[in-house]
Amino acid sequence: MGTEISVDLSIVNARAPLRALADVTLSGSDLQVTICRCAVFQKSGGPPWANLPRLPVEKDGKKQFVPLVGLPRELRGRVLDAMLAEYRRKLGAR
Repeated sequence: MGTEISVDLSIVNARAPLRALADVTLSGSDLQVTICRCAVFQKSGGPPWANLPRLPVEKDGKKQFVPLVGLPRELRGRVLDAMLAEYRRKLGAR
């Protein structure tokens, strides 16, 4: 059985390019995990993109973002696609 993905997304009034925050629930045969505070971004006139939660850290004097959740590439792609689909759906419902 594959992994089901459900997205609970809210459009936020925040500093650009942040546009939405989502909680993503992954459900399998005997496991359910929720990844909280996933972000959707969009610059004016550009396409949206999504990220799993990351933590900003400074290394060698440079700001870097370290992922807080690791997923296999295929599942990560499905999660990000589901977030973007829900974001576009919510925008269309406005």
